[in-house]
This record gives sequence, C-alpha cells and structure tokens, in this order.
Amino acid sequence: MDNYIRWFQRFIWIGIVMNMVFALPALFAPALLTSVVGLPPVLSDPWLENAGMLLVGISLFYMPSGFNAPRFVIHSWLCVLSRLVAVAFWIYLIDTSNTPTVFVPMLYGDLSMFLILGVTLFMGSTPAHRPWALLVDGWHAWCQGWEARWHRHGFRVGLLITLLVLGFIGYETWYNMLRVVPEEKFTSDEDHFKYAAIGLGIEARIPYYLFAVLPQMCPEKMPKPGGWEAFGFLYENGRDLPIGMAKRQIGYPTVEPNCALCHTGSYRASASDVAKPIATAPANTLQLQAFQWFAYDCASDPKFTTDAVMTAINAKFQLGFFERLYNRYLIIPMAKTALLKQKQAYAWQKLRPAQGPGRTDTFNPTKMVVFGFPDDSTIGTVDLPQIWNQKPRESLYLHWDGNNNDIHERNYAAAMAVGATPQSVLPESFNRVTQWLLGTKPPAWPFALDQARVAQGKPIWDNNCAGCHEFGKADTGQVTTQIDQLGTDPHRLDSFTVGLVQAFHGFKKPPFDFNAYRKTQSYSNTPTDGIWMRAPYLHNGSVPSLWDLLQTPDKRPVVFNTGSDVYDPVKVGFITSGAQVQAPTYFRYDTRLEGNHNSGHLYGTQLTDAEKWALIEFMKTL
Repeated sequence: MDNYIRWFQRFIWIGIVMNMVFALPALFAPALLTSVVGLPPVLSDPWLENAGMLLVGISLFYMPSGFNAPRFVIHSWLCVLSRLVAVAFWIYLIDTSNTPTVFVPMLYGDLSMFLILGVTLFMGSTPAHRPWALLVDGWHAWCQGWEARWHRHGFRVGLLITLLVLGFIGYETWYNMLRVVPEEKFTSDEDHFKYAAIGLGIEARIPYYLFAVLPQMCPEKMPKPGGWEAFGFLYENGRDLPIGMAKRQIGYPTVEPNCALCHTGSYRASASDVAKPIATAPANTLQLQAFQWFAYDCASDPKFTTDAVMTAINAKFQLGFFERLYNRYLIIPMAKTALLKQKQAYAWQKLRPAQGPGRTDTFNPTKMVVFGFPDDSTIGTVDLPQIWNQKPRESLYLHWDGNNNDIHERNYAAAMAVGATPQSVLPESFNRVTQWLLGTKPPAWPFALDQARVAQGKPIWDNNCAGCHEFGKADTGQVTTQIDQLGTDPHRLDSFTVGLVQAFHGFKKPPFDFNAYRKTQSYSNTPTDGIWMRAPYLHNGSVPSLWDLLQTPDKRPVVFNTGSDVYDPVKVGFITSGAQVQAPTYFRYDTRLEGNHNSGHLYGTQLTDAEKWALIEFMKTL
C-alpha cells in the first residue's frame, strides 16, 4: 500500500505543476494564453485571470495530500474528485463551444490524472478509507447530528425561516432572471420577420431598459441628437422598437437583432417624403458598425456607471422594487461586461476601413469571434444583400463569392455570426422566416417607366446581361469568371478561406450542421431581381448607381456619400451628392481604400449612351 501512496503523492505534485502551467499564464499573460491555445481573444479578460488565481488556490489545497495522503485521506479523495469535476467541465465545453478541439487536450489531461490518482489512492488505502466506507460513515454522522439538532425548538424555527428566505430569493431570482415569457405571436409573416426573435445567445442581447436609455447616456457619442434613427434604424406604426429589433424575455426583457435589421431598406422620392420601408431589401441606411461601437464606447465611458444607468431607467420606466434590485446588481453589470468583451472581440474592425451605411463584414466575425481564428488582416466588407425571392435561388451558389448553395445553411451561418448558438436559436421562429422568404417577391419599380425605352432595352439585356444574371440561365448563380478577368476588388473573396470551410464542416451541433460550404476563386453571378432597390452596386457597394456601373472604372465616382434613402430614378441609385447628403450622419465612401475599390465588371461599358439608358430602363422592371 505504501508504494501506491507514494505514487499518489508524486502525481499530486505533477498535477500541481500541470495546474501552474495554465494558472500562471492566465494570471500574468492571459492574452498570450488564449493565443497559444487557440481561444478567441474575447476570453483575455479579468475573468481568465480570476480563473488562474482560483487554480493557484486549488493547487495550494492539493499540497497536504502531496506531503501525507494517509493523514488527510478525505482531503485526498477531494483532490481526486476535483479532477472528475474538471473532466465534466471539459466535456461540457467540448459539447457547447464553437472551438471544441481546443479543450480536448485539457480533457485528456484531467481524465488521466483522475484515473491515476483514483486508482493509486484506492489501492493504497485501507478498506475503511475508501470512498464507499467514508460516505457511509459520513452519512451516519450527519444523520445523528441532524437528529440531535431537530429536537431543539430554536433550530426548527431557524430552519423554517431559512427555507422561507431561500425560497423567496429563489423565486425572485427565477422570476427576474430565468422565467421564460412566451414570445409575442404575429399574425403577419412580414411582422414576424420584422419583430420576432430568432434566438440569440445572452451576450448578444441587450437589456430592454438599457437599450431604451443608451442614446441619452452618451449623447456626445451619437452621430446626431436623437434616438436610434441616427444610425439608420427604421421605425413604423409607433412601435417602441425599430424594425429588426425583437423583444425577448427570459427573466428580464431584452432586445436582440433579427434578420430584418440588415435586410429592411427604405427609399423616398424626395427629402420631404416619408421613408417607405421595404422588408427583405438591403438596409441601405443602417450604420451597423457605428451602432456597435457607439454601444461599446458608451459602456467604456467612466460615466457609464450602474447608478447613472439606473437613474436614466427609473426616469423612463416604473420598475418594481425587486426588478430595480436585480437590474442594479446583476443585469446592468452583466450587460456592461458583455459589451466590453465584445469591444475587445471586435477590435480588429478598427484595423480596417470603416464600413459605413448598408455594409458589413460577413465572415471575419465568424472566423475570429465564433471560431477563434487569429486575425489574418483580410477585409470582408460587403454591401448588405437583399433576401427576397429565395425559392428560385434554392441550389444556386450565393453569398457574393458563391461559397454555399444551401439556403438553410446560409441562414443559420448568418444567425451564428451575430450571436445565435445551437442552444439559443428558436428553430420554429427561424423556420417561419425562412419559409416566408422563399415566396417573398421583390418590390416593383415605384416610379414612371418609359415603355418604348423598356422595349429597346430588352434585347440589350438579353445579349449582354441575361446569360449571367437571369433566373433559368445556366450560369446564373454560378462562379464562371476568374477574378483576374472579372477585375473587381478581391478582398472579400480572399477573406473566406479554406480554413473557414473546414471549421464550418467540423461544426456539427444541431440545428447548426454545415456541409455545403466551399472555397471559390471568384465572385458569383447573382440574379438581378429587384435590382433598383439594391444600390449601391458591386459586392462592396463601391458603385452608386446603374449608370455609374455602365461606365468604365476611370469614370466611376472616386469618392461619394452614402446613407441617404432619397432615390435617383434616372441613374437608378440613391443620391450621393448635394445639400441632402452633406450632414455628418452621411458617410464618405472612398474607393481608393483597400476593400473599397470600384474596379472591374466592365460588361456593358462598351455600349453607347443611348443603349445604356435603354438597358437601365429595362432593368427597372426586373
């Protein structure tokens, strides 16, 4: 037995060394640790340092067993049990994490230590010091002690009071933090698309009360005075939330984005008109990146304190006593922590040209935030696409680079990029949106048409464009032209990597199960239905109108303003110059910046001006 105990004590010290290999970097170099093991940089925060500190503390408690295991036999079995707890934790992370392979070596390490320590201690212990005997003795002692206390009146009263207090605290915690309130039911599929939750994880949701007061918390950081409209959010019918923001309540009310946030656009015939929202159109006014960084920077501001936030909330809402209590001490601090973690996770955005209205980086968030890839400096910024008319797009290779031909996969991947997880997503709600999108038609051209010119433009379209961009043609929805021949900005193409394809295909957590992704060498021939409402053009939104697209690159605008929804029915696009787009809320798009180039796609540039105008008139009808 002594020999087994000696080996047990030796492995206790080996285990302490293993703990220190993780604990010391976690304490003093958390960013280096996450980089080495391949975790997302968002985990390089004080919580990782706290984990290192706790692991050092646990290792200190291992030491008595390392010196004299027989003397501290219960303590020694707790050391074995701690390894089993670690095994269960790693299994949980492997099952739920987006980077499961990172945790496999840790699982093997703790599992090996559990087996070695358990076997050596068991073999080196007398029968009376083995787990079952110790548990039986402990149970008998506990029962005897409980029986002796139960006969005391004061103990029974104290126990009753304790249970009542704990029960009340438990109920209030469930009610304010965990209670699932049924989602609002929408009769209209379009309203469901606009306002129903699709199921994002807790860190991707913002507490409803905080969302309501955030603009007034940091007004100096807003693009202009007012509310969320300053970032291009669209409101309708007097609703308290903009289109694309859904209310979801699990304990406390929260706000989460859904598909409509990035896929509801608007237009006006003139600056004096009321904007007309178009569901499933590109969100041409939405400044998503600016909205993100406003929230991050506001949460980083020294004046963003719990007291200040609660003062603003209490001035606007009538909260109950316990609701105020949970918001003050749990909900608001949790939200601030989540925003600061996201700020760190998305710091890579500051190393690239600003996205501006109607654009986002599609796959870099998936690479770096979801899968934990290191920053490869690629630029994936693209113009937000329309999502109407999905039925004829089934089996076509879409995304700008034609990397996937499965609509369900594309939709789930988009949701995952903004914070949905296999555990949080709401399949019924999500599938209702998907089914509705299959049959949703593109908006008809809302202005007058020159029918004679439309007729002139039809054969020009057939001879120059239809082969790649009309439904039913063999090349539509396919990648047929190499990037050097196409000539458009290659950055988005380069940002989607073979490594990301492999990561997608290795992600098997229903309902997220990706099999159809591929790496291509150019951009896809996208269908052009509803093309009038999809300005600006090319994958990166670098050409403001169809007229400009039919010019050679040297004649296309080099710098122009975006963010307006006032429509130019002549050139077919949104206005980009003049007094209406000089306000600071509009974005100055510079095509000379990396990822913003307006080169390539020379098709149609050889036409005469008369032919171009006729072609444009016909394309208004698509």
